[in-house]
Amino acid sequence: MHQKLFFLITLFTGVIFSSCKTIQPEAPKESYLPTEITVAYSELPIHMELDVKKLEKAVNTSMNGLLYEGSNITDKDLSVKIWKTADFTFNINNNAIEYRVPLKVWSQFAWKVEKLGLSLADDYEATGTIALKYKTVISIDRNWNLVAQTTSQGYEWIETPKLNIIGVNVPVKPIANLAMAKYEKMITQQIDKSLAEFADLKKQVTDAWAELQKPVQTSVENDIWVRIIPKDILVSPFATKAGKLNMDIALYGKVETTMGAKPAAGKPVALPEFKWINRPPQQFNLNVSTDVTFDKISQLAKEQLLNKTFTEGKKHIQITDLSVFGSEGKAVFSADVIGSIKGRIYFTGEMQYNPAKMTVEIINPGFELKTRNALLKSADWLLHGLILKKIVPYLSYPVKEYTDDMKAEANTMLQNYQVREGINLQGKLNELTVKSVNLVPGAIRIQANLKGNVMIKLENMKF
Repeated sequence: MHQKLFFLITLFTGVIFSSCKTIQPEAPKESYLPTEITVAYSELPIHMELDVKKLEKAVNTSMNGLLYEGSNITDKDLSVKIWKTADFTFNINNNAIEYRVPLKVWSQFAWKVEKLGLSLADDYEATGTIALKYKTVISIDRNWNLVAQTTSQGYEWIETPKLNIIGVNVPVKPIANLAMAKYEKMITQQIDKSLAEFADLKKQVTDAWAELQKPVQTSVENDIWVRIIPKDILVSPFATKAGKLNMDIALYGKVETTMGAKPAAGKPVALPEFKWINRPPQQFNLNVSTDVTFDKISQLAKEQLLNKTFTEGKKHIQITDLSVFGSEGKAVFSADVIGSIKGRIYFTGEMQYNPAKMTVEIINPGFELKTRNALLKSADWLLHGLILKKIVPYLSYPVKEYTDDMKAEANTMLQNYQVREGINLQGKLNELTVKSVNLVPGAIRIQANLKGNVMIKLENMKF
């Protein structure tokens, strides 16, 4: 009797243990492959504008007081001094500046007068006021130097110079006209030189070019950095609108975004030669990335999977816990199971983005090698793949929320983002395309491309 009872207990226990195998395979090594994204080249519009009034003020500040002085101009021993008497006034039409220059002209000359038997010879002085009209055509050479070509548009005497010597009217105006004609070229050259010096375009563009290459943190909360790698720069012809001189620039280069620590500054790209462009810049491309943590993915998966029973014939399992990590470029799922088998199993799969569903999905699922070896010994029925195929659909992860956040965050930044003083980003991004999904330590990294209309605005050029 005791022997029969012992036999039955042993048989029952054996059935139980044979139907509920326990496995504990070694976990695969966690590792991650380097992730790269091919950054698209973009034509980033840059708008430069100069307030004509500010240019006017700068010119008037630069050219003040005594402007020109000369002596021994003619055989009359003519000497001339010229002062500015009032501010210059500007009118800009595209690349041409037209302005009126009010000047005071002083002249000294030797003159001999004979009257009533008297002969008088001496140096005499005369003053008058004159308004000069000039036109300056602005261009840019290949080295980014502002080139000004000023030509005279004539002049008019506001107050004709007069001199009366013992009742004799001395013809001073022709002498002054002679002096102005002689010094007109010098005046235009001086204007061209002054414009080039205080409107130092090359310095402005060189400084802005260097600033744009520095990494800029666009989000402190998410530790997002943007870095521009310029390649070329093209410039449209000057235009004037609403009292401002405008110049549109197409910056051709790459825009990179990174998350985490501040990226190292790359090798500086030298400012290329100046080139004209006769078309508007094309649409802007911005490559961005966002991370979905493994914790978030595990949490969502557990909400879908825990306490669900997956069957295959008379066999079944339940998942009681789940976590995710990366190994050799694949996602590894660590699952604690109970049922016809008990313990921990590891299965893998490749991450793939489904644009129609806007989800990250698992493709080509399979058991990890050491788990496969353990199942061959104790639960080979699980290797048939039917249960695994039933589990995998629950592991897809919706990312629309994250892509929408990326676009919204970028557009918030672009409402009027100050890169540096005087350099602002403005625009709107409207099209987002996911380019790749990669495994990085602690997260799945979604890399996407945003397209839209974005402009860098350079304001308040300093002279």
